[in-house]
Amino acid sequence: MFVYALDRVGLRPGWLTRATEFLATDFHMTGVPLQDVSGLNVRGLCQAILQLHRAGREAAFAWFQPAALELIQEIIPFDSAWWGNAAAEPMEIHRLYLFNCDDTIREAYAPYMAQDFFRAALIATPGTTINMADLITRERYVLTELYGRVGQRYRMEWSLGTLLVEPVSSLQEFLTLWRRDGNNPFTETERLTKELLMPHLSEAHRAARLRDVLDGAHVRHDCWAVADERGFLREASPAFIHWLREHWPGWQGSRLPEVLLECVRLATPFQTGRMKLQIVRKGSFRYLRALALSAVDSLSPREGEIAKRYAHGETHAVIALALGLAPTTVRNHIANCYRKLAVSNKTELALRVLTARPFMGAASA
Repeated sequence: MFVYALDRVGLRPGWLTRATEFLATDFHMTGVPLQDVSGLNVRGLCQAILQLHRAGREAAFAWFQPAALELIQEIIPFDSAWWGNAAAEPMEIHRLYLFNCDDTIREAYAPYMAQDFFRAALIATPGTTINMADLITRERYVLTELYGRVGQRYRMEWSLGTLLVEPVSSLQEFLTLWRRDGNNPFTETERLTKELLMPHLSEAHRAARLRDVLDGAHVRHDCWAVADERGFLREASPAFIHWLREHWPGWQGSRLPEVLLECVRLATPFQTGRMKLQIVRKGSFRYLRALALSAVDSLSPREGEIAKRYAHGETHAVIALALGLAPTTVRNHIANCYRKLAVSNKTELALRVLTARPFMGAASA
């Protein structure tokens, strides 16, 4: 399908053969010769890389993309851009950040996604930055339906794009820069600059996302993952992948098992067998932790709250007043806690409750 999309618009000689070779070798870029870097602004590129990694460590995640694009704009002048990730099968854009571009472009572009020769070239050569000027002449480009329906409307006269495959989700992360001046195509030096910059940009963005999602979380816990609200994994520890395969032997791919998706969307905990999955909302992402069940998890939410108060030294009367219960009801709840936790005194109960990892109200598999 991608080769067909590349061929139908009349690409420059040699490109179709190159794209086909990349597809045939399963996208492994073997035998690609080293490129001449004599025209690069090495100092500017190095400064940009340093600032990107600094932003990945320090900048708020919500501000990372606009700040990064403004930084790129200083060494590769452009007018607008889109930056996001997408799935190949089925073809669908998952997340999209627009820079100086109307948000209606996503809806306008969707019907022409399958015939987009530029997208096909990006997919055929992941990691390689593609300059539209190397694919097609401007005279032929302005005659395409893609230009007539999308490019002209959004003033996308020249494109410079790169696609990378995300390591955990296998989603395609893409960044395309656009120029509005039809007489000012991107140069080979700008193409190579963006190609060298893109891995650093992607890694710094990933670091900013992880820092935002894991802030305040138990980052030293070894069985964790980060997913989006639709259940697509974005980061995961090896232990978490092992946990998934242990509980759902048939699971594969980048999306969590179907039974987990609703809990992920709502950010509610999930329980299966002797394991529990905590799901914490972090903006549009979810932080997941898989933990072994303990006796404390058998307490109801009300019992857990009363047990914590009692363990912290509150009396039956104080607890009853705070929760609007009768003292005898509190006493009965505490007796149930003693039984479920297999303890015989307040000291043992406090030790069990106050050292347990919190997990209440689990949804059972």
